[in-house]
Amino acid sequence: MEGEDLDIGPYPDTPEWSEEDSEDEDSQRPISREDSGIQLDRTPQEDQDNENNKPVPVSWTVGEPDARAWLEQHVVTPYWVPNASRFPHSLHLHSNLLNFWDQHLYNTDPLYLPEEKAFVTETQVIRETLWLFSGVKKLFIFQTQEGKVSVRSNVVVTHLTGNCLRSILEHIAVYGQAVCRLQKFIDEVTGYSSEPGPPGSSSKKGSDPPFRTYQAFVWALNKYFTSFKEELTTIEREIVCDDETITLSAVLERLRPHLAQIKVLHKVFCTGVAEVPPHTSNVVRASHLLNTLYKAILEYDSVGEASEQAVALLFSLWTETVRPYLEIVDEWIVHGHLFDPAKEFIIQRNKDVPVNHRDFWYATYTLYSVSETVENEEKQNDSASGSSGGEQGLGSRQLTMVSFLKPVLKQIIMAGKSMQLLKNLDCKEQSERSSRDAERKSLYTLFLESVQSRLCSQEQSPTDSIMAQHLEIDDVHDPLLAINFARLYLEQNDFHERFSGGDFNVDRSSQSVTCQTFELTLRSCLYPHIQRRYIDCCGNLMKTLKKDYKLLEYLQAMRNYFLLEAGDTMYDFYTAIFDKVQEKESWQQPSFLNVQLQEAVGQRYPEDSSRLSIFLEPIDPARKKHPVNNLEVLTLSYKVPWPVDIVISSECQKIYNQVFLLLLQIKWAKYSLDTLRFMEGVALEEVKLKDPVNQQIHRMCLLRVKLMHFVNSLHNYIMTRILHSTGLEFQHQVQEAKDLDQLIKIHYKYLATIHDRCLLREKVSFVKEAIMKVLNLVLIFSDRWQAGFGAWKIESIDKMESDFKNCHMFLVTILNKAVCRGSFPHLVSLLSNLERTDRL
Repeated sequence: MEGEDLDIGPYPDTPEWSEEDSEDEDSQRPISREDSGIQLDRTPQEDQDNENNKPVPVSWTVGEPDARAWLEQHVVTPYWVPNASRFPHSLHLHSNLLNFWDQHLYNTDPLYLPEEKAFVTETQVIRETLWLFSGVKKLFIFQTQEGKVSVRSNVVVTHLTGNCLRSILEHIAVYGQAVCRLQKFIDEVTGYSSEPGPPGSSSKKGSDPPFRTYQAFVWALNKYFTSFKEELTTIEREIVCDDETITLSAVLERLRPHLAQIKVLHKVFCTGVAEVPPHTSNVVRASHLLNTLYKAILEYDSVGEASEQAVALLFSLWTETVRPYLEIVDEWIVHGHLFDPAKEFIIQRNKDVPVNHRDFWYATYTLYSVSETVENEEKQNDSASGSSGGEQGLGSRQLTMVSFLKPVLKQIIMAGKSMQLLKNLDCKEQSERSSRDAERKSLYTLFLESVQSRLCSQEQSPTDSIMAQHLEIDDVHDPLLAINFARLYLEQNDFHERFSGGDFNVDRSSQSVTCQTFELTLRSCLYPHIQRRYIDCCGNLMKTLKKDYKLLEYLQAMRNYFLLEAGDTMYDFYTAIFDKVQEKESWQQPSFLNVQLQEAVGQRYPEDSSRLSIFLEPIDPARKKHPVNNLEVLTLSYKVPWPVDIVISSECQKIYNQVFLLLLQIKWAKYSLDTLRFMEGVALEEVKLKDPVNQQIHRMCLLRVKLMHFVNSLHNYIMTRILHSTGLEFQHQVQEAKDLDQLIKIHYKYLATIHDRCLLREKVSFVKEAIMKVLNLVLIFSDRWQAGFGAWKIESIDKMESDFKNCHMFLVTILNKAVCRGSFPHLVSLLSNLERTDRL
């Protein structure tokens, strides 16, 4: 229309609000079809006027100086310029709804004041909508300020009222703001070198790249937006071609599935990323994001087919985001290396503890295992894995546990630590494993292949192309997991192409397959691969420790020396000490004790003579007044090499030593009574009881018998009912142990059992004190027996008999109550033997 003077329409700066004027001006306006391709109704008179008003053709050649200026002025109406010229439009009633509505307001409302308006066409609204969804921020209709998208208040189209147009545009702006927010996050993560980093990250990490979980999440978002922008580009090309009528409502209806998915993505982003407090550690960020996706899948999955598109999108998003986590797990359980430079994994390595340290199994890894509802940061050390140590984080933060790893967390920890330990052992199978690892598929690849195999496990029949494929429920143990189903689209986000290259034959006539609930999918597609690796790693470690490092032999050595199962060997050692005591000679000398120990052990177990040693520890002087406590200065030590010291730790040796000292005290009392001899020339049957001296001898003999019965009963109970029976059960459990952690637990439980049944717990210390009083009485009795008749006094005999009777009655009463409650069935034999003492 170059060279033509166009009528700017019925809206001058100060319009005259008259229905007649409006109709006259509208009748004089030339008709144009540049509105948005709407078909106009023309009258013959209008057509004739148009023919008489044809534009003068203008030739234009590329390269002329004013070519760009011509384009800017004539190809697109510059509606974004203030006081822009009006575009010509149709005189049809439908195209002038705004005119009539404004006229109606002017006539009915005396206070109505028309505002300055910026007129646009519906095509221009559509294109700006597409640009907004593409992430463009500098627009005319939609304005972006501080991340919020708003609609310009004075923008109108001629065929809609202002309120109607504004409600539509505000609806579009909500989705546009979500797109801009997601796009900003994508740009921040991908452009970390120049941008401050992910939202909420601390300023000191601005130069560091975002951790891999965020990168994977952004990669998944970017893949979705790539396909979304392709759809937007296709629509815009159709608008440019102008082959058919395209309206704003048609475009929104076409984009409705995408907008619903953007709403889901924005909700996940807000919950999983944007709402995380600042200065939060990466492990919390990664866990919270994966948990958010996990819970979102379960939430939409429970709805059923109504949310199949959302489940498909979220599942595809989750499979991409979880990739770094599965790669960390794979590297750890396969190669024994926990590669986590950004500290985003829920298990973190304490580098202060080397692998060959005896505390490696207990203090090497920190497990963050706290509920999301906890506001203050805590570190819950997993007792099953022995994890401890690590860094203490800041307070008032929400720590999370990655939900999908909970069922196999223990297996991951055991397999990872076992593999790291195996890498540092001189294992003969190491080279074979390395060659097999070169051909091995990663855990993430195995998981994806299992998911595809499960989705495509049943081929669809040709006659049933409408119904979805159903998977067999073959291993469902929890009925709740089999109730709900979610439909996953194989086409979603190139889901099928990310698998093993299309080796599986899928009938594409049905666009969806039926998948069981998300938990069941993980149970069948992910957990078995981790479980198999756990069995392999831990089995190899147990085999190596038992075969190459003689773990079972060391456990037997601890029982031989500390629990006196090597009877003849230890008898030679402790009787040498007891003889010194009876002869009133000094025996508390390290040289004497170690020589006796080496001689006793070297005869039968020469390989252990260099590992065993004995030390003297100071005790409270107040305890020295009781003879039986003098043995408490002894501490037996056995040097256990690495890695066996992981099982037989120094803490374990302390428990062994407590049992060892109790056994020595019982053996001392028994030895003291067994070595007593009757006086020469005096036979018990010849003693005349009427003689006071002979009465004393008779009472001493009866007391000796009672004491021997008590000590022998206690000795037999400890050695047979406790140590021997518990030891057989322990050996069987050791053979059945599947991993090192289970073996450590079995060993600790064994020590706790014998410690408890030997009455060494602090809770039953009063029972042990009563037993110690009897054993101390035995030593005093033996000492006076050996002193001869002249050293005996009737008062001392009375006191010894009274003390023994009181202790005996006390023990019988206490043990009887314990047995009646049924909590200590092993005490039945001891109780029955002690009750016989009353009949002596």
